[in-house]
Amino acid sequence: MPALNDRLSITIKQMCAEAGFIKIGFTRYEILNEESGFLRMWLDKGLNAGMKWMHNNIEKRRDPSLILEDVKSVISLAYFYDTPAEHDENFRIPKISRYAWGKKDYHKILKKKLKHLCLEIEKQEAGIRTKSYTDDGPVMDKVWAERSGIGWIGKNTNVINKDFGSYFFIATIFINRELIYDRPVEDLCGSCNLCIEACPTGALFKDYNLDSNLCISYQTIENRGEIPEEINLNGWIFGCDICQEVCPFTRNKFFTNDENFYPSAGHFNKTYDELISMSEDDFNNTFNGTPVRRTKYNGWRRNLIKAIEEIL
Repeated sequence: MPALNDRLSITIKQMCAEAGFIKIGFTRYEILNEESGFLRMWLDKGLNAGMKWMHNNIEKRRDPSLILEDVKSVISLAYFYDTPAEHDENFRIPKISRYAWGKKDYHKILKKKLKHLCLEIEKQEAGIRTKSYTDDGPVMDKVWAERSGIGWIGKNTNVINKDFGSYFFIATIFINRELIYDRPVEDLCGSCNLCIEACPTGALFKDYNLDSNLCISYQTIENRGEIPEEINLNGWIFGCDICQEVCPFTRNKFFTNDENFYPSAGHFNKTYDELISMSEDDFNNTFNGTPVRRTKYNGWRRNLIKAIEEIL
C-alpha cells in the first residue's frame, strides 16, 4: 500500500495534469541563499533597469517560509502557450510576443486554475495548507522550476525543457507536506550560443546573464519613459521572442489546446498603419483583458512610432 506522501504526490500530479499543465515537478523547500545572493548582485549592478519593484521582498524570495510558515515542498508547473500560428514576414507588419497573441491575460487564466487546484489539494488531508503564484509574487519561480525538474535555466535566462522548449508559463505552489521529489535535469545548452548571438541589442551579454536595460521586452513593456535611441526594436512592438525562436529546443513542435492563447484577429499580424490608427478607446477595447494592456496606450504609440521610424 503506498505511503501517505506517495498517494498525495500521485494525486496532485493527476489533478495538475487534468488542469492542463504540461509538466509537474516537486522539490524540497530550502532557503535559496546562493540564488538570492546572485539576485542581489544583479540588482546592485542595475541590470533590472527601471523595475524597482524587484528590490522588494527579497527575503521572501530567499525564504518561502516567510510566505507559508510551515512550508515543506514546492510544486512547479508548466503551462504551454505556443500555437501553430506564425508571424507574417512582411516588414510592414510588426511583431508581438507569442504569449500575448490571445484574448486573455495568462495571469487570470492560471490564477483561476491554481485557486481551484489549491482548494482540491487542501481537501486531500486535514491540515494541508497551500499558497500559489504565477509570475505575480515574491517567488524565484525559475529556480524552483529548475530544482523540480521542469527544465534548466538556459543561457537566454528562460527555463528550457528538452522536449517542448520554453514557450510555457511557470506556476508555483507552496505546500506544508512532504512529497516525492523529482530530480533536476541536465543543462543541455552546452556550447550552443545561438540565443546570445541572435540577441540584436546585446541584452544577453554573456552566458546566463541578461541586462534588462538593453532588452527589447523590457523596453516595450515595462519601460514607462522614452526608449533609448540606440535600442533598435527590430520590428517588435510588445515583447520579443528572438532568443526563444533560435533555440534548438523550440523546434519540437508542441502546441497548446487552450484556445485563449490562439491569435486574436483583432490585433494579430496587423500592419503598422492599422495599429497606429487606433484611438485610445480602440486600444482599450481591442486589448481589454490581454497582456498588451500593460504597456498602456502611450507606451503602445511610443513603441509603434519608434518601430516605424526604424524601417523608414
